[in-house]
Amino acid sequence: MAADRRPARRPGRGRTAGGGLLAASLALPVLVPLPAGETGPEAVPVETQGAREPRIRVGIRVGVPDVRLGAPGGLVLSDAQTGRALGRVEGGAELEVRRNGAFLRIVAGSPGSIEGVRVLRAESDGAGPIRVDDARYRGRVELIAVEDSGVSVVNVLPLEEYLLGVVPLEVGAREPSETAAVEAQAVAARTYAVAHLGGHEEMGFDVFGTVEDQVYGGITAEREEATAAVRATTGRILTSGGLPIRAYYHSTCGGRTAAVEEVMDRPPAPYLRAVADTAPDGSAWCAISPRFRWTEAWTPEELDGRVRGELARMFGTQAAELGHLERVRITERTSSGRVRAVAFAGPAAELEVERLDIRFALRDVEGRILGSTDFEIVPRDDGVLELHGRGYGHGAGMCQWGAIARARAGQTYEQILAAYYPGAELTRVY
Repeated sequence: MAADRRPARRPGRGRTAGGGLLAASLALPVLVPLPAGETGPEAVPVETQGAREPRIRVGIRVGVPDVRLGAPGGLVLSDAQTGRALGRVEGGAELEVRRNGAFLRIVAGSPGSIEGVRVLRAESDGAGPIRVDDARYRGRVELIAVEDSGVSVVNVLPLEEYLLGVVPLEVGAREPSETAAVEAQAVAARTYAVAHLGGHEEMGFDVFGTVEDQVYGGITAEREEATAAVRATTGRILTSGGLPIRAYYHSTCGGRTAAVEEVMDRPPAPYLRAVADTAPDGSAWCAISPRFRWTEAWTPEELDGRVRGELARMFGTQAAELGHLERVRITERTSSGRVRAVAFAGPAAELEVERLDIRFALRDVEGRILGSTDFEIVPRDDGVLELHGRGYGHGAGMCQWGAIARARAGQTYEQILAAYYPGAELTRVY
């Protein structure tokens, strides 16, 4: 997750701030709560009687300079704030929209003036999808003028249709023998989405369509096996104490998942405790992952350049006191053996980084974040610093490669979810 988003930065020891699971009423019988221990509206138990599938608002473009729209059968335009009809774009034609101060303006394909419109609604005039730039989407789109930024595009559609464009990108193309893993992913992604309705209300949408929340590709990303898994689990989410759980998931745990408080600045949860990912023969379920074991290496010059740049973003002016990077050392490990804190020392200062920030500080030579915080530091005689690591991702919740191996071994999606979210209940909310 749904997961390895870049943490928010603040001066100090490099702790992650991150975003919490925000909650809101669905304006339906289903009320979405906030997990205990996080800030936000008062938590309300999930109601299941008479509940209807909610719609979700997905930020698919945020603050871009311009947007191109089209649809096979044409587009019907209206002012989303007032409901005023604005015109129609013929099928095959393309509409180009940009921001003009606090409002929107059409620069190509205009059906007429849209003076004074801040939020433009575009709906397909027929059954076909809407095209946004070069991607196709179900539902409708809304274009929002973002002052001092650009245009944001929000895809509004039923939650189940949203999942059709999420699950394939989160779990990849899978074979029939791996169906249960795809179904488990569908339930985890749905749980995350339900818990995040209202999550970015100030920006005009619920979730980002990127790794900030869950990767979403619209119709272009859909795959037959993922669609079948979404349909087979319709309306089912994981709950604990009547509340949607924090359904974190990651690529590869390396043999053992982590308790959430070990790897994130989050309160403990009984369903997010460390779990041994061990098959009956004693091997790790996720040993099939290409990222089960890894090695990274930096020359002193590469390490100094990478780390000092990241520390400057994390600590601001404090990072200037570090000077040339001389030493990297692990200062604390978690109970499951992951690295909790790393200290970076220079001639006159030492800065400490914790949890997910470690992965951003120790980017590889191509700029990718570190695979995980489960590693050892191995200095070499030639001055090169090596890290020998296990797994990929934050390590909390469901291990996706472990789920795939469990599915191949015949486990059901219910068994997979029970293994990675112990004690959570599978609940149909609509």
